Amino acid sequence: MGMNAKRFGLVGAVVLLGAGGASGALAVPAEDLPRPVPSGAELSVRPGERVIVTTEAMRSGDAFSGVRVTSPAFAADGTFRMDDLLLKAVATVSCTTEPGSYEVRFGSPLGDENASKIDRLWGRIQVAPADAAERAECARQVGARPPESMEERYPAGSEWPSSPWDVRSVPAGGELHATDGLEMGHDGMVELTSPGFTGPVVMRGAKLVSATVRIRCDAQPGLYVVRWNEKGKPAKEWARYRVTPPAADCRDAASPPLAGGARPWAPWAYGAAAALAAAGLAAGLRLRYRRGRSA
Repeated sequence: MGMNAKRFGLVGAVVLLGAGGASGALAVPAEDLPRPVPSGAELSVRPGERVIVTTEAMRSGDAFSGVRVTSPAFAADGTFRMDDLLLKAVATVSCTTEPGSYEVRFGSPLGDENASKIDRLWGRIQVAPADAAERAECARQVGARPPESMEERYPAGSEWPSSPWDVRSVPAGGELHATDGLEMGHDGMVELTSPGFTGPVVMRGAKLVSATVRIRCDAQPGLYVVRWNEKGKPAKEWARYRVTPPAADCRDAASPPLAGGARPWAPWAYGAAAALAAAGLAAGLRLRYRRGRSA
């Protein structure tokens, strides 16, 4: 899809029909919170500690959703994710990092290194010494942690999806308005599908394409993927949303008319047809009986 915070706010606004906004974050014990790395300064850390880099969204051209936060001391790169009007990236100091001072830098989004060419110094971390027993315990604790969440939370009034991980919450039976401002001229060429939808929907529009998607009343709570199916191209994962429990009176809309404009018969029509068929059968039997007697 290629959307990121650089284009956030340029096209349309999200319409969240039915209840539900972004899901709230779960409370995290203070000792498990990552430690902030200050801009232009150095933070003292130990192997295995989690650190976080936070900066304002749309403040600079080299800080947007998907930009990596790198350091030789990290077990893996962090990645900026939108959190309302802030960008946050979390990383873990490797258990095998030797003591010393290490740079923390911004790097181009994964797969986009040649296009954006981002390389900016943010700050430094000073890694403390650790003996073999501490490193072994570090490895045990780090291995037991769940992976960092990839979900993002965009400000109210932003289009959905503003990124593939812009997860909005919607109750079963509710609706979301999906918009893509980068697909001009693709009117009717794209179909969105998801296990939680009442059915596939086609993106329509001239300057931008959009569609209203409806969530089934029997969709189970959880995270769902939306697939972008464009004619002549491979399907791709395009968006995500979270389904919450439905209202007590949730009812899916009635089935659409049959192909060719035909409409389903009303219940009385089936009764009338059955009566006509029975009358026709009785008349046929009487006629055969009369012919048999006359013979």
